[in-house]
Amino acid sequence: MTNPYSEDERLGAMINATFRAVRAHFNHLPMRDIIDPPRDMFDAKLARQIVIAILNSEFTVPRRRLVALLGVARWSVMQANRVVRCRRDEGCFDRAYERMAMRAHEIFMASMLEAAAAQAEAA
Repeated sequence: MTNPYSEDERLGAMINATFRAVRAHFNHLPMRDIIDPPRDMFDAKLARQIVIAILNSEFTVPRRRLVALLGVARWSVMQANRVVRCRRDEGCFDRAYERMAMRAHEIFMASMLEAAAAQAEAA
């Protein structure tokens, strides 16, 4: 990231951080399967739904923006939020979701600090 003050670059960093955080939890899946889950891989589909839910709920990225950024249908974003919200009623899933969301925030903040330091050095 070169400019931490650019909205587009911040959004890219949020997406990257969220995919990395979820990938760390679903470490048996290649990143490509989380980004574009095969039809028969339900764990990859759940991982992508968690990514969408974290971006929408935790990072407050609007649903319309997610549709454009991730190339998914609007219905997919609404369904992802619905599935994750229902699954969070289970304590074990809720704790895992919270860990992934917290890790996504940590990765994002680290990338923002790194970009700000790099920009300050360049100035």
